[in-house]
Amino acid sequence: MKILVVCHYGLYQDLTASFVHNQAKEYAALGHRVRVIIPNGIGKNGPGRGRVLPLLSEREMDGVELVDLRYVTLSRFGEKHFNTSSAVAAIRVHWNRIFDDFRPDVIHAHTLGFDSEIGAWLKKKFHCPLVVTTHGSDTVLPLEKGQQALLKRWCDQADAVVAVSRCLKQRLAVCGTKTRLYSIYNGFVPRPIPAGNERNAYSMIQVGHLIPSKRVDETIRALALLRKNYPDMTLTVVGQGPLREELERLCVPLGVKDAVCFPGQLPNEQVFALLCRSRFFVMASKPEGFGIVYLEAMAAGCVTIGTEGEGIADVIEHGVNGFLVPADDPDAIAAVIADCIQNPEKAAQIVERGKQTALKLTWRENARNYIDLFGRALSC
Repeated sequence: MKILVVCHYGLYQDLTASFVHNQAKEYAALGHRVRVIIPNGIGKNGPGRGRVLPLLSEREMDGVELVDLRYVTLSRFGEKHFNTSSAVAAIRVHWNRIFDDFRPDVIHAHTLGFDSEIGAWLKKKFHCPLVVTTHGSDTVLPLEKGQQALLKRWCDQADAVVAVSRCLKQRLAVCGTKTRLYSIYNGFVPRPIPAGNERNAYSMIQVGHLIPSKRVDETIRALALLRKNYPDMTLTVVGQGPLREELERLCVPLGVKDAVCFPGQLPNEQVFALLCRSRFFVMASKPEGFGIVYLEAMAAGCVTIGTEGEGIADVIEHGVNGFLVPADDPDAIAAVIADCIQNPEKAAQIVERGKQTALKLTWRENARNYIDLFGRALSC
């Protein structure tokens, strides 16, 4: 099967961390030919972090053919329809180079909007099925703005739309599309826990963008509550974002400035090493489509705490292989962690079940599910 993937550069800029690339290389490993079109605005950083780059460049990584395409942009990606039209125009200009030896059997676009509209245009050109994956914000933000009709139009252009969790699928269904909706969980890249790894019994970690939806402030407040009885408790917040200074300031009145570390954005290998040395992973974010980092934390042996009613609730069963707490409830986070400290044997059993759950959700398994869906789309 020849699979054409459409994915804007924001989801493809770091091949070691890109979930889209991890999925694409599993398609290739399963014996399929995969080509990825990666649109990126002229003047924005591209591969190698440069701004002045060729309008079209081709490379191959991990058996995946990558086509980096520059287009004229007047705004941030996806905010104006001009961006989509401009990207389509760039594909037209370079059509022969992109498709001279590649006629796709199926098109897989990531995110509703910019990517899916490019995919819909390509679908008409090749007369082949279009499958679109929604990862979270591309569904949630239009719904918050009352743009159900726009969401419906995007979905109606596809032959199938995949949400990364059942929760997200239910949210998307509100738009009223007649296109068949599916849920396929994200995967993760399994890594061995380092030999001789020492885990700090009083350590918490959160990994993600420092933005309001991640509720890092509530994790910091939970830390402050815990330190009343466990003064050695620490928190590492991995990630970068607009709230960093505000979160650092919050630590001062809560009396936890010296207990919270902000190392910034780190490569995946370093993040996994930190997870392996931490006992508790906390991210009570809302909204959250799925959150691959939960799987990474479970596989690393952390007691993993997610959010009730969000995507990860499809995978975590409270008190069985992890914990689920309400969003904006630091007392609930603190109570779970305190209970685990007081009942270490029970916590160890939950950690082990969490590892077993995570190991069933690899990118290889994810890719097999998508290949099956592509086959069904081709047979219709």
